[in-house]
Amino acid sequence: MQQRYSLGAIVLHWLLALALAFQLSLGLRLEDLGLRGFAAFQLHKSVGVVVLLLTLLRLLWRLRYRPPPAAERGFTGGLAKAVHFGLYVFMIGAPLTGWLLVSTDKVKVPTLLFGMAPWPHLPLPESLNGFAHGSHALLGWLGIALILLHVAGALRHQWLIRDNLMARMAPARGLWLLLALLVPVGWLLGIAASDRGEPVAAQEEAPLSETDVAEPAAPDAAANPAPTVNEAAAVPPPSAAPPSPPAWTIKPGGTLAFSVRNGASDIAGRFARWQGEIVFDPDQPESADIAITIDLASASVGDATQDAMLGGADFLDAATHPRATFRTQSVRRTDANRYVAQGTLSLRGKSRPQSLTFTLSGSGPSRHVEGSATIDRAAFGIGMGETGTSLAPQVSVHFSLDAEVHVAE
Repeated sequence: MQQRYSLGAIVLHWLLALALAFQLSLGLRLEDLGLRGFAAFQLHKSVGVVVLLLTLLRLLWRLRYRPPPAAERGFTGGLAKAVHFGLYVFMIGAPLTGWLLVSTDKVKVPTLLFGMAPWPHLPLPESLNGFAHGSHALLGWLGIALILLHVAGALRHQWLIRDNLMARMAPARGLWLLLALLVPVGWLLGIAASDRGEPVAAQEEAPLSETDVAEPAAPDAAANPAPTVNEAAAVPPPSAAPPSPPAWTIKPGGTLAFSVRNGASDIAGRFARWQGEIVFDPDQPESADIAITIDLASASVGDATQDAMLGGADFLDAATHPRATFRTQSVRRTDANRYVAQGTLSLRGKSRPQSLTFTLSGSGPSRHVEGSATIDRAAFGIGMGETGTSLAPQVSVHFSLDAEVHVAE
């Protein structure tokens, strides 16, 4: 008579034990993390899919390779079968309700399995979200109770009945204790993953509302090749017209970055594509004419999931409003090499007054520019939904670039 489980069943059992311990300890801490838990939330979804797939594989394996006969009959035997059945309900139902939960949430947070493979949302109405949320939480607590009953039953056989039942679920006799350590190890790994709290999440958050980032209402210097303004100062009087202010060409390698406070940490990113037209004379800043254009789809915080949210309708809305622009003809000097530009930032279909400061260094045709601005994301309706509640109201923008100045002849 068969006394032990097959090797495949043993491997799947302990993989699931490790995954469930990790998943439950991580899940219990998610609500306390807020946006800091964006990365942990993404990991929780990925592990949930793994649990679902391993459970289905375990069921198929059980149909192909029959398990050993039950160790007990009667009430205790029936209770053991009920616990096993309940565990399968939990291991299938919890991932499915979690999938339903994220699919029906009004904020569509993309799912990338372990940051790589996209996982689709179910095409179901948002009206099911309440059911999904309640069911997922209920199944989580039910799973914890069933696992405790399962462990208690195994310990009862091992230490009270002393029938060495646990050896049936070890690849070799005597290894059950070592394998059983996977459960507390998985629990501790889940706690460690949540303590890393990065996100965001968004991490939930789509916290990329930093998207306001568009604020990069970049500095005067934030432009790319700019056409020279060469006008012959028309007027016949004998006196010569003043020279046209020089045009600036941005050299490759400049940065246009943004950051927003998210709880105790910062979410930071940058725009990869931006350009502009700059006409500016440091000695006569009042003659400036600067227009900067930022490609909002190029915003990135270094995480594919959060980048997708950043460009989405709750934040930059790059599909509907692909560009942000900053325009100014009002620049004044506040110190030797320091300037303030007062202009207009246009973002997500709204235009608002915006100022920025910058400093110049260098001489001759080569200049270095550094500057910053603070954007009120609420003024542009960025990140005003649930995913932006943990974000600071102000987004900081910083730019740094080298430019070549072309003086008109």
